[in-house]
Amino acid sequence: MDVGEYQSYCILKYQGNSEVIRERMKVISSTNDGFIISEKDLELRGSGEFFGTKQHGIPEFKIANLFEDMGILKLAQGLALQIINKDPLLEKKENEILRKIVDEKFKNRIEI
Repeated sequence: MDVGEYQSYCILKYQGNSEVIRERMKVISSTNDGFIISEKDLELRGSGEFFGTKQHGIPEFKIANLFEDMGILKLAQGLALQIINKDPLLEKKENEILRKIVDEKFKNRIEI
């Protein structure tokens, strides 16, 4: 990580004194890792709510729970990345079925 010559500061302003607010402040003041901060935020507010409205960009899972199933979801992500790294266009025989599923599901949204 590059460090500049000037000291930087982050001033956090919040309102209220709930347990959720205290937990958020504890996390954000203890790390600068955005993934850790966002994961904790997601855990605290839930995947479907953001200030009382549905969160944009987060799908409503029909078979997975983001909190309970995080381990298996990360495993699936890792396996998917391995497949894509070895066969980006899914042309190998072993990925034939997967290619067919991807084509059917996303045929209107894939550009090669």
